[in-house]
Amino acid sequence: MAGSPGSCHPGLDKRSWVACCLDEGLKPGRIVFSEGIAIGFIQFAPARLVPRLHAMPYPPPSPDAVCITCFYLEPDVRGMGLGRPLLDSVERTLSRQKYPLLETNGLPNGRRGPPGPAGFFGACGFRVVTGHLVAPLMRLDLRTVIPLQDSMQSLLGRLPLPALRRAREPRPELP
Repeated sequence: MAGSPGSCHPGLDKRSWVACCLDEGLKPGRIVFSEGIAIGFIQFAPARLVPRLHAMPYPPPSPDAVCITCFYLEPDVRGMGLGRPLLDSVERTLSRQKYPLLETNGLPNGRRGPPGPAGFFGACGFRVVTGHLVAPLMRLDLRTVIPLQDSMQSLLGRLPLPALRRAREPRPELP
């Protein structure tokens, strides 16, 4: 999608943006599948690779932070404990790569859209660093986090996930 918030440079499409992130040594997202169907995802990148964040009506991220630009779980699986391990997989990756901060603008309950819910991020240890009426800037200092050891796949194997109401085709992987 041209001109999306996740653009290295204005006008890059999503595939080009992902390639730009991969060139920086970071896979910019995670997708959770259950029985071949995508049920959730998280998208993130270093702030310098997401220049349109500075044009948003929210507080801008720190220059040395990695920013969560979108966090989503299908409504049928929300509240089942999938969000925390998905976020934890990102924290582990970023900690290993020595990124110091993970930031996002949290939305209040009831407000839908990216990046994701402030209540969830707060429960996962993010703290408000810059207040805002709609979406405060929230930060997790990765230098102080001890990630959970559960892998997403082992958690999915233990949870009784409901049958999804809508059949969806899984998205193809990017080359």
